[in-house]
Amino acid sequence: MDRIGALPDEVLTHILSFVPTTQAIVTSILSKRWIHLWRHVPLLHFSDTSLKNLADNYRFNEFVYSILLSREAAGNHSINTFFLDIEYFYAKLAFRPSNPNIKNWVDYAVERKVQHLDLYLDVLRHVDKHRNFPRLPVSVFNCRTLVSLKLHWFHVEEYFSLDFIGFPSLKVLHLKEIYFHEYEEFILLLAGCPVLEDLHVSDVNFGCLKILLEFDNVFKTSSLSNLTSVYIRGCCFDFWLKALSNLKFLSINFLKGDQHDIFPVFHNLTHLELTYDWYRVVQVLQHCPKLQKLDFHQKLPSSSDEYFIENWADLEFVPKCLSLNLTSCTLWGFLLTTLQGPLQHANFHLIDWSPELERNLSSCPRASATCQLSFN
Repeated sequence: MDRIGALPDEVLTHILSFVPTTQAIVTSILSKRWIHLWRHVPLLHFSDTSLKNLADNYRFNEFVYSILLSREAAGNHSINTFFLDIEYFYAKLAFRPSNPNIKNWVDYAVERKVQHLDLYLDVLRHVDKHRNFPRLPVSVFNCRTLVSLKLHWFHVEEYFSLDFIGFPSLKVLHLKEIYFHEYEEFILLLAGCPVLEDLHVSDVNFGCLKILLEFDNVFKTSSLSNLTSVYIRGCCFDFWLKALSNLKFLSINFLKGDQHDIFPVFHNLTHLELTYDWYRVVQVLQHCPKLQKLDFHQKLPSSSDEYFIENWADLEFVPKCLSLNLTSCTLWGFLLTTLQGPLQHANFHLIDWSPELERNLSSCPRASATCQLSFN
């Protein structure tokens, strides 16, 4: 007895929504019952697509268009999720026949009120990757139904000329290797996401670093009070970080020239992933009174850091979280001599373990009888 085949169409199409479109199509050979089911799945998922030449481009374009036409013929005019993952062999392929088609596909999804849009473009040969960025279709910024938006390797420009009104329902925003013409555009984009909860920003670039002297005014009408999880890598965050005081999770690396004093006080932050100089981490922790979990990646010290490292033991204050709330601390790339700071309730997880390291660490004085060292 075919128990799966006996399930209602709504259940089967829901099951098929968890696999890429190409795999969903394969199920059409199972029986007559399955022939048309994939056409009614409210999801388009094209993953692991490798395009090495123009012929690959054309074939992939024709395949996607055939899928869209087949769905329309079956009466399916709904798209909940559109996922596109393409790796080009070299960057020029992204600017030839394929890129205009990406615009058409995104426009198609936006017209059908897509809620989850994930566009991931990449280049195998990275030598020419950052000379140009494919333009993000402007229709994206007219899509008020978006709940999650994830973008990789795009040039974002000119959308403010279209009277950008924001994403009233957007809860997840991931930006990686994105180029903005101006820093102001990035700030205003965030301000247009009033219910944002999860933000990833990695290697975001700006053509014109225009400082907003009236930064606070940008968030007066639309704050980021719902934002609880933020991941920041390889980009400037000096100004907009001030709007993130309600976070529960923050992953951030300080770049050269960044200042820890730009941190607001994170009253709700319980988990911090930090890449920074060890001798400055205490100042950062002063802004995290309820921190429970710390994952710290230490930057390699330079000659100019020697004074601060030598005077680490002379610090006379302990961040509140270290004495009251911190229960787990994972250290990466640390110097053993800097481990004598006051971590009273922490569990240390050693990634690069050795017997000598174990002996040296065990000999460090404990600030509390509750401090336990466990070596696996």
